[in-house]
Amino acid sequence: MKTTMMTMAALAMLAIVIVGCDREITGDVKLADNSSQDCLQCHSGRLDQAQGEWANSVHASGLSVDYTNRIGSDCMACHDQEGFVQFLETGELQDQPYSTMSAIGCFTCHNPHETGTLELRTVEPYTLKNGDVFDHGQANLCVNCHHNRTNVNTIADNQPISNRFGPHHGPQGDLINGTGGYEFPGLSYDFPSSPHANQVTDACIGCHMANPEAHDGYDIGGHSWNMVAPEDEEVTLVEVCANSSCHPDVETFDFTADDDYDNDGTTEGFQTEFLGLVDSLRTLLTDRGLLGSSGSPVTDTVADKHLAGAIWNYVTVEEDRSEGVHNYDYIRSLLEASIDYVD
Repeated sequence: MKTTMMTMAALAMLAIVIVGCDREITGDVKLADNSSQDCLQCHSGRLDQAQGEWANSVHASGLSVDYTNRIGSDCMACHDQEGFVQFLETGELQDQPYSTMSAIGCFTCHNPHETGTLELRTVEPYTLKNGDVFDHGQANLCVNCHHNRTNVNTIADNQPISNRFGPHHGPQGDLINGTGGYEFPGLSYDFPSSPHANQVTDACIGCHMANPEAHDGYDIGGHSWNMVAPEDEEVTLVEVCANSSCHPDVETFDFTADDDYDNDGTTEGFQTEFLGLVDSLRTLLTDRGLLGSSGSPVTDTVADKHLAGAIWNYVTVEEDRSEGVHNYDYIRSLLEASIDYVD
């Protein structure tokens, strides 16, 4: 009898657990393990698309995960889930190993076991290093990491340069805002800004997460954040642009520019023109001994802060990785002004 009662009690508890998976989860529940498999035990069918997309993202790749071993460094604030959450909440990082160190995943951006929803951890406007405020809805969460790590306005004469000189790997928020580049005083450039930040709802999210329906292979849009499929550059989210009133019917991100910006005698696609400008600036900086063969800045002290600013702009637009798309007018002006000054 006693054995039977214990068995029935165990079955009752199992039933409660099974039913509980279909209910809203609330309360102060923290999961140290970021593993999507834990979520999918209860939420299969709801989160598997997001998980499939995330697995194809740079956030899930070694480019991000390899930095989770840098205990006590600023890297942890963006490259480690626990570090990101703590820094977001307190503005500080602990100087010892976290109980769990894991790649950016579901609970980095969402906190459903406390809020009972999939709302983002924050959508508060973000103040960039130069004091400019990034305020574009849900994209504000992204810019907690995707921003310049250094204030460009601190560049000075006799500027020490190393191969890590520049804004770091995520200047997208600054560039979308039309700021964060070195703007040469005295040159006839007004550094205009493209309208993407204000005409695309939620900025970053409005493009990079634009397809709510699952795509074959989960390799573009959604939680992959890819605009181009990693394994097939012919598969893109260009329809996001084509369906807008700004760029109707375009079939490629490299649609024809309105001028020959790189001065090679042919008006080509915007991205091709961008690459021509980058190549011109790279060649000038390399010839001056300011860039090495790998394209990284050469460790030295640059007496002229404007030359240091040109190096900054080169590194910034390379690290942006959008080939000008994020803010073409501003990025093009940074490159043209840099080329004029160095030349």
